[in-house]
Amino acid sequence: MFPRIYTKEEADKLLPELRRVLAQMREAKRGLEEALRRLPEARGLERKALEEEARFLKGSLEADLQYLGRLGVLLKDLERGILDFPARLDGQVVYLCWQEDEPEVLYWHPLAEGFAARRPLKEAPLAPPPSGTPLAARGPRG
Repeated sequence: MFPRIYTKEEADKLLPELRRVLAQMREAKRGLEEALRRLPEARGLERKALEEEARFLKGSLEADLQYLGRLGVLLKDLERGILDFPARLDGQVVYLCWQEDEPEVLYWHPLAEGFAARRPLKEAPLAPPPSGTPLAARGPRG
């Protein structure tokens, strides 16, 4: 289903690189929007240069998206810098969810839900005890 399943630690190690990629993508997007805005009035060599710039910037964005895909990271919102990392939490596949202004990956949400359903990792459900564990040894949540 996913090319990679991340641990929190693995996702955290990628954050400096992902910050760089997000900044690069936003810069390319702004440049592309500007080139496309100017294109209708452009003529001659200026038009040709803007068309080439737009092709280059579009290709750069596509390459960065493919790079994120190869990493197994899902871009959810470029402007807000929201990324999801497939992860396993208590035996279930979920998304670790990170927003660029956060110092580390602190949240998760179920696959079928999004950013609005984020939950703190510290409140992640406890793994069920092994089936052979007596009820008395399971504690109050058991």
